[in-house]
Amino acid sequence: FLLLPSDNAVCAEMFVRALAALLLLAAMANAQILGGFTAKKVDDVPSHIYDAVRTAAFEAESNKLLNVCSYHTQVVAGVNHAVTYAVSGSCTDGELARVVIYEKLGGAGLEVGEIVAIKAES
Repeated sequence: FLLLPSDNAVCAEMFVRALAALLLLAAMANAQILGGFTAKKVDDVPSHIYDAVRTAAFEAESNKLLNVCSYHTQVVAGVNHAVTYAVSGSCTDGELARVVIYEKLGGAGLEVGEIVAIKAES
C-alpha cells in the first residue's frame, strides 16, 4: 500500500514531478541519440545523394543502377548521409561498400567521403 503525505500541496508537487519524469523518459525513448546516426529506409535516399554515391562508386559507369543496402543520416552542421551499397552480389552475401556524403547547410554543396569496403551483415 502507498503512503501519501496528508498535505495536498505536497501531493500535487509529487504528482507533477512524477509526471515530468515520465514525459522526459518517453521523449528520450523516441529521440535520436545526440550525434548518432539514424537508420532510414533505403527508398528514402534523396536523388541528389543517390546520384553522388553512384557517380563515386562507378565513376565511368555512372549510368549503372546502385543497389542500396542501408541508409543512415546524422545531423551535424549539415547532414551526413551514410550509404551502404552492394558492389557485387546482393546485400546479404555480396561485396559491400559504404560512403558518407556530407551535405552542407542550406544545400551549399556536397563532399564525398572515402569509399570503404565492409563485410555483409548476415
